[in-house]
Amino acid sequence: MTTLEQVLETAMQLPDEQQEMLLKILHHRYHNNRRTEIAIDARKSLEAFESGELRTQSARDVIAELRPGLDAAEAL
Repeated sequence: MTTLEQVLETAMQLPDEQQEMLLKILHHRYHNNRRTEIAIDARKSLEAFESGELRTQSARDVIAELRPGLDAAEAL
């Protein structure tokens, strides 16, 4: 298995133009993967909502539900 350090060492041996291309390719692939993950999550959420597993809530209720976790995170 290739380690991150090996990959970085190899990448640093590339000419500057190819290093820039590599960065653009990695950036593009990362964002495409994230879009796919978000789409899958959204699809699952819609399916859960349509099947009745999720209920509608007001923004006030959602904020009240999230507030304890936010307060705890701020305390760290």
